Amino acid sequence: MSESSDVNLNNSVKNGIHISEDVYSSIVSSTVLEIEEVVQFANSGIVGGLANLIGKKTSDSPIHVDIDEESSDVTVTINLVIKFGVFIPKVVENIQKKVTASIKDMTGQTVSSVNVRIHNVVKVEDVEEQEVEEEA
Repeated sequence: MSESSDVNLNNSVKNGIHISEDVYSSIVSSTVLEIEEVVQFANSGIVGGLANLIGKKTSDSPIHVDIDEESSDVTVTINLVIKFGVFIPKVVENIQKKVTASIKDMTGQTVSSVNVRIHNVVKVEDVEEQEVEEEA
């Protein structure tokens, strides 16, 4: 009996290449943080924040990746805080397009959906003041 198994519950498999959910999360994170209107990822509570610090995935994580076991299609859910005063539907559409393109370009996988949840909007001045206070 062979000890190796081709079952990868948290990975996508295409042409013998295994890509973990962590890789997709990294792609999403890098892509989203390049978008000017995005302030930061939103955690749903202290549990999500602590889980991210130790590298654990929870339902409170700001980025959640699901990979369909049969088709290997990727579904992404992102929880964000964006700048106050921007047109939210346009920002969300831009995020969806860029995340889909980045995943497709880097992995070749089909993205079935990118769900964006806006948890808060903040004024740019408030963000800049907070950054100055953190540096001091």
